[in-house]
Amino acid sequence: MSEPLQKKEKSSDVAMRRAARLMAVQAVYQHLQQGEDAPHLVAEFLAHRAGMVEDGEQMVAPDAELFKNLTFDVVQRLSDLQPIVDKNRTAKGNDAPVAIEPLLNAILLCGAAELAFHQRTDFPIIISDYVEIAKAFYEGREAGLVNAILDGIRKVVRP
Repeated sequence: MSEPLQKKEKSSDVAMRRAARLMAVQAVYQHLQQGEDAPHLVAEFLAHRAGMVEDGEQMVAPDAELFKNLTFDVVQRLSDLQPIVDKNRTAKGNDAPVAIEPLLNAILLCGAAELAFHQRTDFPIIISDYVEIAKAFYEGREAGLVNAILDGIRKVVRP
């Protein structure tokens, strides 16, 4: 008779960081839409959304520290980050920023914050994860837009 598996596998650090980035995007989106403050968002998301079950499958629990830091970075430094995002989303030969909707803006703000304030993480990893987040929500050209804009931001904040 075989013994049931008692030990649950630990999520990889990479998967936990990806989950933290996705959850930060969702929290920032909620902040942009409803104006909720960072401490409330962090507490709500960690208590009710971290490692939740979706479609019968347990989601990877996020790196709580990265999630918290990204959410606080964006919410508290939004007035610094939004102009950086706006400047890097202008169309070639045009001074006006390309219009984007709030979820895409949340993805870009989180990516910009991580590129600017989390310099210990290699930028290709950061950009790649936010491109993948964009692909999870969009089927069109948005992932390429995220890649291009975050690469432009990277050149400013990590010369």
